[in-house]
Amino acid sequence: MVNQRQGVPAAGDAGAAPPQALSRRTFLVGLSATALAIPLTAVTPAKAHARIPFRGVDVRPRADWAQGLTPTGPLQQERPGDTRFLLVHHTASSNDYDPGDVPGLLRGFYRYHTGPDKKWPDIAYNFLVDRYGTVWEGRTGSLTGPVMPDATGGSQGFAQLGCFIGNHQAEAPTPEARTSMTALLAALADTYAIDTAPGATTTFVSRGSNRWPAGTTVTTTTIAGHRDMSLTTCPGDAAYALVRDVFPAAVTALRPTPL
Repeated sequence: MVNQRQGVPAAGDAGAAPPQALSRRTFLVGLSATALAIPLTAVTPAKAHARIPFRGVDVRPRADWAQGLTPTGPLQQERPGDTRFLLVHHTASSNDYDPGDVPGLLRGFYRYHTGPDKKWPDIAYNFLVDRYGTVWEGRTGSLTGPVMPDATGGSQGFAQLGCFIGNHQAEAPTPEARTSMTALLAALADTYAIDTAPGATTTFVSRGSNRWPAGTTVTTTTIAGHRDMSLTTCPGDAAYALVRDVFPAAVTALRPTPL
């Protein structure tokens, strides 16, 4: 996802068959009991898998890829009301993969993120979107609360992360990936009561990144790219154009009209 390639799959792991699917369960965060009906045009793998409804977005749970991989250290959650914006990343890995490759790719990202280079306690991202439009739970617990993520360059805090699986410096996300990322951002914004209208901003005091040292007052758009928070090219120029010029209006259009 970054200059140092934050998401690097482990050699020989891609293409492994997905594990058995988790039983369905319903995710609700107590802001509203009304689910958001979002049509998705995602292409899905041939095998049927149970998916977890996340305010209208079907998400493949962590159990569908992790094969028993667990956090290597403690994970923290944001305090109530402190999830203030949404941050878009890319893995900076290959765009050429099949649907059945994705669980292995995710395990590769996990091993890189928890390994000696990064030393994070889990895969960095809360959610990931593959080129076929499938949404995957990343960091443990992200479907049930605002688990704090990690990022190359340091995490300034206050965000939930959605990550495209692929390299989008020159090549834009597929239409399926773009549709699903839009729906995911809308679901997260509804869950955490984030204003996503074009031009909407939020302000916070950074917990520390290489762009915003700890203690710096930061004002950002409520849908932002990793490069807005750290010294990196992530999520790539082609995806960043969507973050800047397309997602705010597209995400807001999917959300309930304020009373």
